[in-house]
Amino acid sequence: MRNEFSGSAGNVVQGGIAGDVHFHAAEVRREAAREVPPAPVGFVDREGPRAVLDAVLAEERHGRAGFAVISGAGGVGTSALMKMWAHDVADEFDDVLWIDFGGRARSLDDVAARCLRSLGAADEHVPASAADRIAQLRSRTSGRRVLFGFDHVTDAEPLLELLPAAPGCVVVCTAATDAPELAIDGARPIRLSALEPAHALDYLRERGIAVDDDPASAAQVVELCGRVPRALRLIVGQMLKRRWNLARTARELREHRRDHLRDALTAYDVTVADLTDAQARCYRTLGAFPGTAFSADAIAALTGDPEADDHLAELHRVCLVEENDQGQYLLPALAAEHLGTVTDDEALRRLVAWYRRTGGFADRAVMDPHRFRAVEDRLEGENPFTRTTGREWLERERLNLLAVIRAAAARDWDPDVVVLCESPLWALHNQHKNYADTLSALVIGVESAQRLGDELAEARLRSLRGQLLTELGRFDEAAAECEAAVGLAERIGHRRGLASAVEFLGKVRYAQGEFGESIALHTRSEEINRELGKPRGEAIQQHRMAMAHIALGEPERALELLRKALSCFEERDDTRLVQRVRSEMGRAHQALGEHAEAVTALRESVSIARRREASFDLAGALELLADSLTGAEREQALREALAIYDEAHSPRGERVRSRLTG
Repeated sequence: MRNEFSGSAGNVVQGGIAGDVHFHAAEVRREAAREVPPAPVGFVDREGPRAVLDAVLAEERHGRAGFAVISGAGGVGTSALMKMWAHDVADEFDDVLWIDFGGRARSLDDVAARCLRSLGAADEHVPASAADRIAQLRSRTSGRRVLFGFDHVTDAEPLLELLPAAPGCVVVCTAATDAPELAIDGARPIRLSALEPAHALDYLRERGIAVDDDPASAAQVVELCGRVPRALRLIVGQMLKRRWNLARTARELREHRRDHLRDALTAYDVTVADLTDAQARCYRTLGAFPGTAFSADAIAALTGDPEADDHLAELHRVCLVEENDQGQYLLPALAAEHLGTVTDDEALRRLVAWYRRTGGFADRAVMDPHRFRAVEDRLEGENPFTRTTGREWLERERLNLLAVIRAAAARDWDPDVVVLCESPLWALHNQHKNYADTLSALVIGVESAQRLGDELAEARLRSLRGQLLTELGRFDEAAAECEAAVGLAERIGHRRGLASAVEFLGKVRYAQGEFGESIALHTRSEEINRELGKPRGEAIQQHRMAMAHIALGEPERALELLRKALSCFEERDDTRLVQRVRSEMGRAHQALGEHAEAVTALRESVSIARRREASFDLAGALELLADSLTGAEREQALREALAIYDEAHSPRGERVRSRLTG
């Protein structure tokens, strides 16, 4: 009798001749698991996130699996990305397992049991306890390459306990919540946002929509859908079902967006339902914010909740808000649609007051804190800004300032409008030119001043608007504004207001080539400033008179005035005006043919402007310096000036461009 066995059985006990006994567990032959759902149709873009996943697959690891967490707002395409990538790399793995959590909590022992069965374990061989199941899963994956896809998990962190010890394995999950903190445990967090505009259009093309027949309407459609794949899919379905063209689709979305995208918005309902009451209140109040990107401090003012920073961090974690590279938050387009426009004047009042106070501090940090203001807010407490941080705040908040001004004007909160226009908005313009926005805001400011019957504020805002129009070369309009400002100031008898209005009119006359009239006006302003005991105001007028004397061919007289002004500004450490005076001294020396002296003065002006990061002042100094340079140095100075003007859409760019080409 031979010691052999043939046939089929479960466990087999084999006894040897020498008395040894062997136990053989049944080996279950099985096909490789390939559980990933079908690949998404017409998948577009996501090259960056796919590259991160490829890096997880390729990286060298020791004693642990790779782990990636894909997060994003509902409908943004996290599952589609994971499915597409899984299909792309499936041949790299022995098995591909897939579990859809359905957005519900699921125990680790349940998940481990499911994975064991997919890997061939019979039910009776799946251990009872979670620890034993996880241990067996690690044993079964040892030395193997297994891809685990866990879709729609509620929390990615518990999956760390399930992570195989095999470096050939990779675990990828999608979640509605961010998990950047898991990077410390080796995870690669990937946060998806909306598609780029070009890729959103590709999404339509992939589904047979003739985008190029009506590109303008197509661009509107993708933006009204927030460039979110789920919303785009819904609207393409409507287009095909109802035979809408792109123009009709864009109109439908403009008029009935919430109705057409209702299914895409339900994901936000689910997410909000899991927030605390305080977090949900914070989220709902965001609908009252009139601007675009918002800081935690602004939302703390809007909500009246000092814990707003923590609430926003949680809203970001659950993908209800995004974050930009300046530390501000913003609502994705579909989240904004989900919220709708919230009317909360009490909240908006708090926000406007915050912008008025914070903007006032920023103004005083970047400009002379004692400069003339028609409305002088009393700001209690220490200024939180330096000159640099104040300028950064103003530039970061530009669109919000404009939105707050419009929102305040719509409610006839005229004192706030006047202060916001005259203080932070004007300080911003002095640092970074934004002509169209600032001009339109100043029109609103003038209207508010008129409703208030505040002629001094009206005169001031008309003067500021005249300055902008002068810079744009619209001299007739500028003169009309500044003449009206002088008339208002004379009527009310406000001497400092009159000195300011006369100064601005003098600038217009200089720009119009009426240099003698300009000198007369600045002389009048100088006298009023002297009468008021304002030496800085006197020095400003001396600077302006010197410019006109140069234009009249009187550079010696100009240098006399400029040296007086320079002494005053240096004594007060007013680097902005020191820089500008140095530029005019360079111009005066050029007029005298003293180019060595001109280069010295202008290089100092350029150096100061660079330190101050004052781009427009730098461009002007570079233009002048080019007049005393030759060859490559001249061209380099002009090209740098041109780049600054072009960035600000300034008409001065054409002047520099003609010098370069000529």
